Amino acid sequence: MHAASNIEAITSKYAALAPLMDERMRRQWAAAEARAYGRGGIQALSSIMRMSPNTVKKGLAELAELAEREKFPDRPISTRLRCEGGGRKRSVELDPALQSALE
Repeated sequence: MHAASNIEAITSKYAALAPLMDERMRRQWAAAEARAYGRGGIQALSSIMRMSPNTVKKGLAELAELAEREKFPDRPISTRLRCEGGGRKRSVELDPALQSALE
């Protein structure tokens, strides 16, 4: 078990940086801290940041993908925060007759 001072240090760093981070940056920062924390890092960071452990694992996968870029530097970097196609479908896609009915 890591000392409480380590957890306090991570908490204070997160509090200072949180307003500057977007969704992806939070995920990747949590993953980097979890990796540095060592055993139990995913669980510790997910509880400190009130983030799902799966989100921290996704951040670890993203960091691994970034490390792999050294082998393939020409591969484009996605600027999207989430996967394409996510979210609710437009009402017109669900009901094609809706557009003509509204007009």
